[in-house]
Amino acid sequence: MMGKENEANWKQTLDNILIYNLYILILGSLFLFISFVLSVNGNSYFYMIFQKLWFPIFIPSLSLFFTAISVEAVMNSLWNKKNK
Repeated sequence: MMGKENEANWKQTLDNILIYNLYILILGSLFLFISFVLSVNGNSYFYMIFQKLWFPIFIPSLSLFFTAISVEAVMNSLWNKKNK
């Protein structure tokens, strides 16, 4: 019984991390859009900031997001095969 509680707690923590990661991606896409619009109008300061944040923040966040989706798809596929 204790193992099931630890597993649920671990899964809840992982889900929270992925939700925060999704918020980072949404805010990053909004920041990219705003910086792109400002860049077209001649103010490229925010676009340069976005470029500096691309590798340390957004690439790992995208990698985590797509890895989580891939793992979830594989786990669901295996789970469905096991239950059939």
